[in-house]
Formats: sequence, C-alpha cells, structure tokens
Amino acid sequence: MPEDVNSINGKVKGEIARKGIHIGTGILMVVLYARYDRNVLVFIHLFFLAAIWLVELLRLKGAIKVPFLRVRERKVVGAHAFFMLSTFISILIFNMRIAIASILMLTIGDPASGAFQLCMRDSLGSMESREAVLKPPAVMLIMFLVSFLVGYLSLGSMKIAICGALGAAVADGLQIKVRHVVIDDNLTIPLYAGLFMSLASLW
Repeated sequence: MPEDVNSINGKVKGEIARKGIHIGTGILMVVLYARYDRNVLVFIHLFFLAAIWLVELLRLKGAIKVPFLRVRERKVVGAHAFFMLSTFISILIFNMRIAIASILMLTIGDPASGAFQLCMRDSLGSMESREAVLKPPAVMLIMFLVSFLVGYLSLGSMKIAICGALGAAVADGLQIKVRHVVIDDNLTIPLYAGLFMSLASLW
C-alpha cells in the first residue's frame, strides 16, 4: 500500500513539474514574440526546436535520459518535442495575435484540462491507461472555457475566441491516429485553434 501511495505521489509531482515547464516555456515564447522581431524569434525558436529533437533522438537511442517522462513516452517522441514543433509552426503560419492566442491556449488550457483530469482520475480512469478516443465531456469543457477566456483576453473578440476555444477543445479531447500512431495534442491544439481563429477573423 505505501508503494502505491508513493507511486501516485510520484506521478502527481512529475505532472506538476511537467505542467510548470509547459506553462513557463509557453509564456516565455509569448513574451519574446511580443518584444522581438518575428524573424529573430523564428531563428531562435528553430535553434531550440532542432536541439529538442536532437535530444529526443539521443534519448530514444538510449544515449541520454530525460526527466519527467510519462510511461507511454519512454519509447516514443515526448510531448515536449511536439510542443516546440507546434509553437514554431504557429509562429510561422499565423499572424502575431492569433499565434500568441493559440500558444496560450496550449500553454494554459492544456495544463488546466490535464490537472482537472488528474484530480478526477478515480472516476475518469488512469491517465496512463486510458485508451478512449474521446476524453470525458467535463475535461473538454474545462479546455473550452479556459481557452475561450485566454482567447478573449488576447484578442478581444468573442466570436474569434469561441472558434479558437472550440478548435482547442476538439484537438485536446479527440484522439487522432495516423496508421496506428497517436498524434500528440501538443501538436494539434495550437494548430486547430489558430486555424479556427484565422477562419473566424475572415467573417
């Protein structure tokens, strides 16, 4: 029994550390994007993106170890690598305000829905063992509400914020597979949100 408690505590601490890094990295990107020229930021981001994927390649080959990995990430590319890739793509293809809102929806909305799911693990099931294609509606609702708030505060448009939040909630809640490979939501959340907001801005 103590081992089970220790295991649960270890997972919770690991998730807290992951979410802290997740939030800190995303907010730093937004601050840099607001302060520096887009081309400079793209160059800096590209450098770190290459570094992260190199680390992942070395980790998967067993050359190095990376802390705070989930069990399911030990033999596949980690969520942090997809986080860097999606934020880089967002900066490249969306205008500044939409890119910032998209990154913040990933940075704040995803940890919020993840923390809610972790707190509700007894009723919703283990985060590591769940194979459901769709997350519970309550988790998706949290993602939508937090993303809407982030989008509205960032853009000042209820219509665009609702569309972005809908895209973020769908990307967070719906498990997408390509040839039996699950597409990480750290990749899809800002891209769906940014696409939905870009389309909404054309109306």
